Amino acid sequence: MTLAGLSVPTVTLFADDGALDTGRNAKFARALSEAKVDHLFALGSLGEFPSIDDEERPRLLENVIESAIGPTDVWVGVGAPSTRRAVAYAEDAEGLGAAAVVAVPPYYLHPGPAAIERYYRAIRAAVTIPLLAYNIPSLVGYRLDPGLVHRLGREGILAGVKDTSGSLDSVRSFLSGAPPGFVVMPGDDGFAREAIRLGAAGAIMGMANLVPRLCVELVRAARAGEEPRAAELQAVVDALVDVSRAAPFPAADKFLAQELWGVDVGYRAPYDALAPEEAAAVRARLEPLRPRLEPFLRR
Repeated sequence: MTLAGLSVPTVTLFADDGALDTGRNAKFARALSEAKVDHLFALGSLGEFPSIDDEERPRLLENVIESAIGPTDVWVGVGAPSTRRAVAYAEDAEGLGAAAVVAVPPYYLHPGPAAIERYYRAIRAAVTIPLLAYNIPSLVGYRLDPGLVHRLGREGILAGVKDTSGSLDSVRSFLSGAPPGFVVMPGDDGFAREAIRLGAAGAIMGMANLVPRLCVELVRAARAGEEPRAAELQAVVDALVDVSRAAPFPAADKFLAQELWGVDVGYRAPYDALAPEEAAAVRARLEPLRPRLEPFLRR
């Protein structure tokens, strides 16, 4: 298997009463697969993983993994505040058929570098599938050190890293000095084209939940070195990111997935549906962009 290409950090879909809706999630996974995305990344930040109960995780993952078709495989977020829990999540994910696991470092309390290293080593020892680290300092409260990440890469503990730092310089720091075969994936949609140009293996793009074919084509063009086409598509993605920022995350992304291609979404408190004024603000930004999105929304 390859870890390159486009990975979609999928939203998690709920029923109207806030219960996990396995049918909606299965249908959505199938639709993304049909749009030719390379990987689905379940239970990431956009997937509201802290809101998913432990007993719900297997049902959700079974439905997503079974619904992915063609070459599309499934990565699973397994990061947790404790090593014990992260290891259990990783073992369960592999047992259910995940192709890779992605682990944010322990959050809320901030362990030291040696403890972070032991955390990743314990996850690696528990599974045989690839393990990627996940750098997202805005939510974890600290950043992963590229030197530690690269050393764990050279030792075969980590297969790669997702960097969602909001900084292209941070992406560069993970690319610079990375061991051969080590995968670096930007998690900020606005950096997809440039990060791939600098050597990233692909991109992890939340906007692919909204317009998957746009993101598929952007990553393809960027990896093929088709700079004019990649620049054109990146501009559309950037405009869509701006639309999504008109209302709270992750509800705005779900609202746009419903608005643009009819996804049955559903919300779980406290990440509720947009208020009427918020929805109006998103639509106001979206309307001028619709003609540029339309070619990628046709079935």
